[in-house]
Amino acid sequence: MSKLGDMHLNRRAFMKMHKLRFLKFDSSLHDKNRVHVFDGLESVFTKLRYLHWYGSPFKSLSSNFQSENLVTLDMRHSQVEQLWNGSPQLVNLKEINLAWSKHLTNCPDFSGAPNLVSLNLSFTSLCEISSSIQHLNKLNDLYLVNCKRLRGLPDCTDLKSLRKLNLILCSNLKMLPELPCNIELLNLHASAIEELPSSVKYLSKLVKLDLSSSKKLKSLPNNISELKSLKHLRLTRCSKLDKLPDEIGTLDSLRDFEAEETAIKEVPSSIINLNNLQKLSFEGSKGQDMVGLSLPPLSGLHSLKELDLTDCAITKLPDSLGSLSSLNKLYLGRNNFESIPASIKNLSSLQYLDISYCEALQSLPELPLISTNAYNCISLEVISCLSVPDSFVATPSSSIKFDLINCFKLDRNVLIEEALLKIQSLATLWKGHYYEYLSVTPHSTVFCFPGSEVPKWFSFQSLGSFITIKLPPGWLNDNFVGFGLCSVVAFRDHEDNGAFLDINFECKLISEDGQWDVSHDTFYDGHWNTNRSLKKCYKIGSDHVYMGFDSTTIYLDDIDELYDEICFQFYLEGPLAKPIECCKVKKCGVRLMYAQDIGKPSASFNSDDEDEFWESMEKSISSDDEDEFWESMEEPN
Repeated sequence: MSKLGDMHLNRRAFMKMHKLRFLKFDSSLHDKNRVHVFDGLESVFTKLRYLHWYGSPFKSLSSNFQSENLVTLDMRHSQVEQLWNGSPQLVNLKEINLAWSKHLTNCPDFSGAPNLVSLNLSFTSLCEISSSIQHLNKLNDLYLVNCKRLRGLPDCTDLKSLRKLNLILCSNLKMLPELPCNIELLNLHASAIEELPSSVKYLSKLVKLDLSSSKKLKSLPNNISELKSLKHLRLTRCSKLDKLPDEIGTLDSLRDFEAEETAIKEVPSSIINLNNLQKLSFEGSKGQDMVGLSLPPLSGLHSLKELDLTDCAITKLPDSLGSLSSLNKLYLGRNNFESIPASIKNLSSLQYLDISYCEALQSLPELPLISTNAYNCISLEVISCLSVPDSFVATPSSSIKFDLINCFKLDRNVLIEEALLKIQSLATLWKGHYYEYLSVTPHSTVFCFPGSEVPKWFSFQSLGSFITIKLPPGWLNDNFVGFGLCSVVAFRDHEDNGAFLDINFECKLISEDGQWDVSHDTFYDGHWNTNRSLKKCYKIGSDHVYMGFDSTTIYLDDIDELYDEICFQFYLEGPLAKPIECCKVKKCGVRLMYAQDIGKPSASFNSDDEDEFWESMEKSISSDDEDEFWESMEEPN
């Protein structure tokens, strides 16, 4: 009945439906109740098994409601104030859902529903829960989300089947009741809990404990270390929590541990014993006096894949950082250290490093070839050589980006030389992998740094965002990899507020007889950097160079050597693919790239004559008017 308009029912509408078993009045989430009944319904519904009445207008079920066969009672968004009087015998009832019934102030007596499995009283106005709940020994799930008036719960020790207890946003709940040892999920997000009872140690099957945003929580009991099944522990935004139990390292099963924006200033040394830990985050935790987070050696965390130490006021990183052999992502942004341990080069599994806003950082050691976000490292002067792997290994992202926005102290010439070497090497490795496996994930490498000129390595250059290149005979051979691309972007006080900047391009291949093929792609994807901790924004007030290689520029198996001309048009986009007015592409460059020593015989083009080739090619550069380009995009007759 969800598609019907308002309906007015006679109170005797169901009187003769003695065998009615399924009754559902539904409505879309934002609609009000559209079924109106005056003075209640005159029916006992003795055979009814399923009752779903979204937005029910009744303040209470009628006294003659005696559906002992009822299995499911779903009355979300109802006008119920008191579900029923007394304790009707509903021995088959397994599910009650009264969520969003904001007028519900009196908790039902559940004595007549001993087989209840799921109970949802979320977003109601209940101040207390009936003690009859203690006898629901088959109850699996209890949801009391956003019951802001709720001050306490009865003893739940006898709820032997309880697996999930959800008390999110119960902002007046200051104490927990005694809980059964079989509970697996306990969510106390944004509660008023000040401490956990010592009996928490008996929750031997607890898998997930969420105390995030419990801003009155001051400490954790030492015996929390006895929760041997615990896999997920969240303490984020527990702003008064200033210490972790010394024996936290005995939580053998722990996989995810988040303690962001707390007052914790020292991490217990026992943490190195968390052999199964995969994610560890202390983002924004630096002690109440802002002295900075003190870290122990981390050498024992062999399963750790993600470590977040963003904005922890750290002045020195432990040398043991390089022993985290499984680490994929490392977030160190907004800290005060001047250098990074050289051991970081040993992180063979690392794919992403965030050191953005480390304004005291002066040098980077040799790094594994990874995506690195060094936004606004204004003191950075030295970047040691980026290592290049012996063979191409496709990562999940299949891209490498190195952002050095606002890093003005770097030696630009050295940086360009190193970056171009890496771009060429990676393109060669990718092509070899392509021939070996025939089908391979596309790869891209992009470097970004302050500058106003297209490096000379890009043999074809043009002012503006558009360039046309004449391709000589023999340009397409077995060693051809694709096109190296470069764009100089002019920024006029562009403010980074978490919005991304994409550099896209359109590529058009044209043959002598007028046939053409067009592709569109992204040269620089601003989505890759999440700018995790934007507590202050920076402005980009100068030109920056973006240069790199993208294998998706061209699909090698689809190219016809009859193409003798290629055009590129670069353009910028922000969120929702909208243009960014304060930025523009002022220069661009292209280079035909050829792989070296990949075990494939060369075709008509000999790479030994590369210098002569580039000299001849430079004479063929055309910077035709952009309007002409767009007109040529129209399909020929």
